[in-house]
Amino acid sequence: MLSSIHAGRPFLKMHGLGNDFVVVDARTAPFRPSTDAIRFICDRHVGIGGDQLLVIEPPTVEGAHSRMRIYNVDGTEAPTCLNATRCVVWLLLQEGENGSLVLETLGGLIEGLQPAESQIALRLGAPRWNWEAIPLAAACETLFLDLESGPLAKPTAVNVGNPHLVCFVESRDAVDVPRWAPALQNAPLVPEGANIGVAELVAPDRLRLVVWERPGILTQACGSGACAAVLAARRRGLTSEDRITVEMPGGVLEVEVHDDERLVLTGPVAVAFAGYLPLTLPQTVSVKVAG
Repeated sequence: MLSSIHAGRPFLKMHGLGNDFVVVDARTAPFRPSTDAIRFICDRHVGIGGDQLLVIEPPTVEGAHSRMRIYNVDGTEAPTCLNATRCVVWLLLQEGENGSLVLETLGGLIEGLQPAESQIALRLGAPRWNWEAIPLAAACETLFLDLESGPLAKPTAVNVGNPHLVCFVESRDAVDVPRWAPALQNAPLVPEGANIGVAELVAPDRLRLVVWERPGILTQACGSGACAAVLAARRRGLTSEDRITVEMPGGVLEVEVHDDERLVLTGPVAVAFAGYLPLTLPQTVSVKVAG
């Protein structure tokens, strides 16, 4: 019976610390799924299931090996996801590259290298702290925003390729994140929304973190969220360490801080399984780009 099912385009299911993705290679055959198709693919009940759909395309800028497009579960396009970037960099390096490459994303170019068999390190550009670059709706100091939702108060705003608000709490696990985070994520001050990090500093070199991501999901891990939390902790004077372990529900990431707050993020990747998309996906249409 299984042999009678007509296969469509191949995909890989990958994850970084449980932050999971459906990966499609479109370098030789274009793939522009409709919003309904993206929702179907990411749906854990009727589709493959994943936090995002990743599409690998030819690069559009000089110096990049490939381009990665990132589609959220609601069909919007995300500028950056560092767990996704690690997965795609690892996959491309298996093709015989010399141990490093540059990946193009909507949020900019990211260099990735492979320090160990199942580990990928990403070299990131300098973060953006200016209110216009987050972006926020009005001029304000981004270190302590005048926002509050239950135990989440006075977040720090930073853009690390995508916007983040980081809230520091006494106990990460004591916060009902799905209850309180959406109000910050959808605050009028944040017109494009933001990823909401709930961080607990347990030692100068260790953070515990959970992230409520755009468009409104709680993920097992968030690479950009880990970077944002480390930067916010240092800017607030909570730590001066330049190498910090970030513990999330799915596992740990290592963040190193270099000159001008440029970061190196290191963590694992894994392949879950391979398969084929159905031939009868919804009609291809243009996808709204967010943030």
